[in-house]
Amino acid sequence: MQGDLDFGTRSRALGAICAFALALFLLAIGFGILSAPFHMHPVLAALLKGFIVLLLGSIGGVLLPLAMQTLTGTRAKTRDVPDEALAHCLTCGERTPNDAVCPVCGEPPCDRSHFFHVNRPGLVGSAFGAALFGSMACLGLFVLIGPYHDGERRVWVLLACGALGLLLLAVGGAGLVGAILVLWNGLGGESTLQYTVTGTEWRASGSGSASWGKLIWLSGRGRVVSPLSPSPRSEGGYRVSPGDIEFAEMVATLDAAGIVRLADVTTYDFLLGDKPEGGARPRARRNGPLPFTRTKNRSLLIRLAPVFRAVTPEGEYDDGLSDVYVKDELLASEPRNTVSRFFAQYLLQETDVRQLRHRLDEDPVHRAQALTHARALREGGLVVAQELADAVLGALGDTHANPTA
Repeated sequence: MQGDLDFGTRSRALGAICAFALALFLLAIGFGILSAPFHMHPVLAALLKGFIVLLLGSIGGVLLPLAMQTLTGTRAKTRDVPDEALAHCLTCGERTPNDAVCPVCGEPPCDRSHFFHVNRPGLVGSAFGAALFGSMACLGLFVLIGPYHDGERRVWVLLACGALGLLLLAVGGAGLVGAILVLWNGLGGESTLQYTVTGTEWRASGSGSASWGKLIWLSGRGRVVSPLSPSPRSEGGYRVSPGDIEFAEMVATLDAAGIVRLADVTTYDFLLGDKPEGGARPRARRNGPLPFTRTKNRSLLIRLAPVFRAVTPEGEYDDGLSDVYVKDELLASEPRNTVSRFFAQYLLQETDVRQLRHRLDEDPVHRAQALTHARALREGGLVVAQELADAVLGALGDTHANPTA
């Protein structure tokens, strides 16, 4: 029997009927007051009518669309993402359909509209605010000049009415100006775009601007993590030196020992359209496609891996939990932990291997100690694949950036 009753639909219908009836009631009263004669000075009558009509009209005007939304259970779809923004990869900016893999960065197919957040000033809310603050300003003027015009001459009454009238006039006037400015921007159809994409191998974020559903500009920054591979080097370009080979073998040894983690990261910075500068208002291009620029930067990032601390469980409680005691003497005797503490002074934050190379070159003594640590690990039986060393060596000679128009 309970399944035959749809309480959600009935409650929405009841709420919509109540909101619609209240809106008609307020609008009818406002229309009646507007057409009714007021036996007072025409200016005071106009101010009093303005206050009542704007107040009741604003509330009634908001209740009407609210009743429709309550009845349908949906909101008006007025904040769509421009098609031009959805036609570009959100990681690198390449023009790629959302149902195909991006040929530049390899971003998988996805529904890009789910990642966007569109912010546009609401016209209904701005109009409601303008009417509400306008009614407050009318009431302030009425209270300010009404008592004196009616013959009130008591000083304390005039002061009280003057203070109240000025307060209402100041609040109403300031609110009216702000609401009109927001309403003007909303009438211009301008909206701001923001998006964020997070994944295991992809991470991207960006912002943009649109006008009446037409994209003005869109900028973004993407990061893609790829498997390690030797970077191609053209003949006659970067040349390997003995110092590079020693450094590459050292980094490869640290990665093979689990002391550091390497990540082949490619970052993309792109701009679609003309981004305004200096706070200028963006303008849509009338004809032609939007200009597109992209900068690509590939780097081999290195960071310190977390240290695995030697622990041993001892004793058990009735609830099944165990006490865990850390054996600090085991930590001090583990060679890998000693090497990890040495490189912590350089790798507390993720950095490029080229920056690490530069820092060690500026400190020859610690560079020699770093190479000695890596040599000791290899002499202790650690075997390092030549492909891993080649990947580090290739990253040292890779170009920093590749601009694309």
